[in-house]
Amino acid sequence: MVKVFQSYSGLSKSEQGAVIALGNFDGIHRGHQAVINVAKTVAQKAGKPLGLAMFNPHPRRYFKPDEADFLLMSRKVRGEVISAMGVEKCYEIPFDDALRNMDDVEFVEEVLHKGLGISHVVVGDDFGYGKKRCGNIETLQTHCADRGIGVTPVQPVGLHKLYGKYGSTEIRDALKNGNVFHAAHMLSRPWQVDGVVSLGAQRGRTIGFPTANIPFGDFIRPKHGVYCVEVRLEDEDKWRPAVANTGTRPTVGGEEARIEAHIFDFDQDIYGQHVDVRFRSFIREEMKFDSFDILKTQIAKDAAGARAVFSL
Repeated sequence: MVKVFQSYSGLSKSEQGAVIALGNFDGIHRGHQAVINVAKTVAQKAGKPLGLAMFNPHPRRYFKPDEADFLLMSRKVRGEVISAMGVEKCYEIPFDDALRNMDDVEFVEEVLHKGLGISHVVVGDDFGYGKKRCGNIETLQTHCADRGIGVTPVQPVGLHKLYGKYGSTEIRDALKNGNVFHAAHMLSRPWQVDGVVSLGAQRGRTIGFPTANIPFGDFIRPKHGVYCVEVRLEDEDKWRPAVANTGTRPTVGGEEARIEAHIFDFDQDIYGQHVDVRFRSFIREEMKFDSFDILKTQIAKDAAGARAVFSL
């Protein structure tokens, strides 16, 4: 189990001293995994715990507070992924006015040296830090060397030049286009969201397609439409095949985008449960139908198509 620290200050000696991977780590995609795996190798050779340090909130949210929601993963899912990778300590560095105004020297001294007390840091070789990104990999190496901290830069990871690097921006672009296959490739696993099932209008129940309604919260909104998904219930390990709509439901006058998942061959009350949804494939774009009856017919077609994908 990963131990999470929500500050870089006030740590005890036992909580310091890790070898850390440092970055934003939204998504823990293949590029992030490369950085973490290098840090893991360094930590094992040095006999030190493996840590991950990231900023909270995401700097993008700090500088653009009114921007649309964009996160790729929740803390819960991040914890599951990094725990499986062997991370022992996760440091959430508060991104506030004080941190924003630190220059590169102050960041290394106050956060990495005095605060986290690290022995080694691994970053992407395009890492920028400090006020107005005044620091780069060269200054990081210089300032860390002065304090006995090792630095290892890692080059971006990608499929090849045609597709470019694996990055959070590229994953967001794929999801906005409904390309959950490519997103899953860059993540190394299906894109996954989680949330609490809320009570909806229950229209689906009247036509034989009850749905679990899950708000997107801070997650990025994928292309509105219908998807093959899988749902994992609270306290379960199994993934249940389902079909889901992710739009605003224009036929019935909906406004806010959310996930409406119909779990196949399932009839339980799961309101209030925290569930996970992972996206497998895109079926069609969201459409506004002339009547609820026409929508009902289309939902049946979508469900039949999804069942075929899952070989049900």
